[in-house]
Amino acid sequence: MKKLFTLMIAFSSLWLMSTSAAADTTKTIKIVERPGYFETWGNVFDIPAGKYKFIVKNMSGKDAGFVFNEGQNNVTTDKTSMKVILLKDGEEGSFTLNLKTGNYSYFCPIIPTPPYPLRVK
Repeated sequence: MKKLFTLMIAFSSLWLMSTSAAADTTKTIKIVERPGYFETWGNVFDIPAGKYKFIVKNMSGKDAGFVFNEGQNNVTTDKTSMKVILLKDGEEGSFTLNLKTGNYSYFCPIIPTPPYPLRVK
């Protein structure tokens, strides 16, 4: 009986671990900063609401920044900034955000780049 109870606990633990791992539906968006523009891997224009991990790599040849804002074409670093990171050349940074339906934008405040749109449906 004791073995059966121990076995049931072990299976329950494994089931809970697999359920919580399956529930983590974080999607990844990779962005590389180049001199004056960004390259992206993955869809960043019409994405569903949810949890996203952004991985940003600076390949611009100099120190750069990355600002992620609420609002379309928003190139400010104020209270609408959801994330601001500074990266040395060759450095990579990441952050995770829960995005709701709406318009967002990202840009570099150091190397002039246009605002890049991101729309969440």
